[in-house]
Amino acid sequence: MTFNLKRFVVLGLACLVQATYIDLSHSAEPETSWIELFDGKSLDGWVVRGGTATYTAEGSPNTFLCKGDHGDFELELEVQCDPKLNSGIQVRSHYQPKDGASSADPRGHRPNSVFGPQCEIASQQTQTAGRFYDEGRRNRWLNELDSGAALAFKDQGWNKYRIVVQGNRYRSWVNGVAASDFRDDEDKRGFVGLQVHGIPKGEGPYQVRWRNVRLRELASSSADVSNREDGFTPVFNGRDLSEWRGSTQDWSVEDGILTGRADGTLKQNRFITWNGEVLRNFELRVKVKVSPGGNSGLQYRGTERPDLGESVVTGYQCDVVAKRPDYNGMLYEERGRRILAHTSERVIVDEKGQPWVVGTFPLKAFQPGEWHDYRVLVEGNHHRHWIDEHPTIDLIDLDEKGRKLEGVLAVQVHVGPPMTIQYRDFNLKRLPDSLPLILPKDAPIPPDAVKVVPQGKDKAKAPDAT
Repeated sequence: MTFNLKRFVVLGLACLVQATYIDLSHSAEPETSWIELFDGKSLDGWVVRGGTATYTAEGSPNTFLCKGDHGDFELELEVQCDPKLNSGIQVRSHYQPKDGASSADPRGHRPNSVFGPQCEIASQQTQTAGRFYDEGRRNRWLNELDSGAALAFKDQGWNKYRIVVQGNRYRSWVNGVAASDFRDDEDKRGFVGLQVHGIPKGEGPYQVRWRNVRLRELASSSADVSNREDGFTPVFNGRDLSEWRGSTQDWSVEDGILTGRADGTLKQNRFITWNGEVLRNFELRVKVKVSPGGNSGLQYRGTERPDLGESVVTGYQCDVVAKRPDYNGMLYEERGRRILAHTSERVIVDEKGQPWVVGTFPLKAFQPGEWHDYRVLVEGNHHRHWIDEHPTIDLIDLDEKGRKLEGVLAVQVHVGPPMTIQYRDFNLKRLPDSLPLILPKDAPIPPDAVKVVPQGKDKAKAPDAT
């Protein structure tokens, strides 16, 4: 087997080399920081495990090139594989040392071997690419492949894989098509690697190539939301729009991400609405990325208004605005009272519907084109928003006539220049409907409060110095 490292890895098989795994070796980074696997120059720092093969050897047992330890993470890579060859991507995997007698191992792992979940790389004919197999341990498939991914793998050319492992949830995409989504409690951490499977003696040589291999650690708080004790559940399945209704022509699922696009020709804002129940009190957490110049919003306690146009939803909105720090994360009421609180403002809306600024937060800018954590907490008539755990608004709505206490959840594409908006890790926690309302006597407006400047008369504010 030859192993050449330039801008990508080339593995050429001679007679029999059953498996090679390459493990990413870096410590945990912030969730937005990607780790590149290859330096384009050398294989320094990698360790061979599981066999005696050199990179020109034949007839070796499974051979592994390993390093590192990862728990929750996202992995992306491109692979090109000979149709007659089988390969795989090992995640959260483990090594049985040479001196570990298999009789003493309750699982019976062969000494000097690697075992753990493997995402399959195989020809289109097999219809298994993107499916997970428990390599060297249970030796069986761990899930059924999503039917839409059966033909996603291309036998000729490069194939893009994306794998997200969070808590006990494993997901994969092949060329942007959702392939696997299942849960398995066996492994919490382990190395990540790339495999070359065995071939019969006398066949080959074949090649598998990898390039653009990168990984990023996910914070432990991003772990499998359906298995968390804090009550959060997903509202987006990462595969399709079956849980949503509305302007589906503006929305799609790209690499497991809810993606909205506008080409600059929209005549009015349009929404896609979650099919779940009407929401009253809740906490929402979602990762958001908006293109420079883009504009979107998280609509909540909304009302669908087909009488006003196609896919129109009115109501409260946590704004997502790339170019204005004082709008990004503000509380806006679509087709209603409009700006209720600019970003950085603590506000009380009086009983007549007038919003008053009663305090402020530091105003912070958040870079467009990057992922940010948005959080919305609504308890009775008390609304709070955060971006990356930084508070953006805090509002008490005393306007009984104008406020809404329940409604639908939706997301928006906005009129204006061409834009892209993306949402992922979209999680919701329902809170008791019986939470009390804040009464006017409990939220007096101080004499030095100032009116919120209405839309059209407000001037853009620069972020505060940090």
